[in-house]
Amino acid sequence: MSSSETLEFHAPGAGLSFRAKLLTQDNPDVVAQVLAQLPLKSVLGHVVISGEAIWMPTRIVHLGRSNMVERHPGAVYLYAPGQTICLTYGLITESAKVNKFAEVLEEDLSVLQQLGALVYEQTVAQPRRSVVEIDVRRAA
Repeated sequence: MSSSETLEFHAPGAGLSFRAKLLTQDNPDVVAQVLAQLPLKSVLGHVVISGEAIWMPTRIVHLGRSNMVERHPGAVYLYAPGQTICLTYGLITESAKVNKFAEVLEEDLSVLQQLGALVYEQTVAQPRRSVVEIDVRRAA
């Protein structure tokens, strides 16, 4: 797999990185919009009601075609109404389909799970919140 087909997500404060394969054939419009934003620097939040997923705000305005699928661990999707990129790392209670454009590599799922747990601790569970930064770029 070439680096042009792969994104790297890096949380510098946590020292965690993982990769996701772009699904260019399944969702070309969203992939193009994401690539146009790279390198992307953002912060991570954690969903509160719908399960184990993290999200990052973007400036992507998506009005094109979508690839709507069931949520599952490793899914990377664009939530267009909130202009956020979301990553599912565990159990989900929300049944709505999502606009998936990438899939976290199987060998990197445990890193995504570690990051998800950290983001939950630092942005939801603790009475004093912390910012968790994230950088997204094409993999080297």
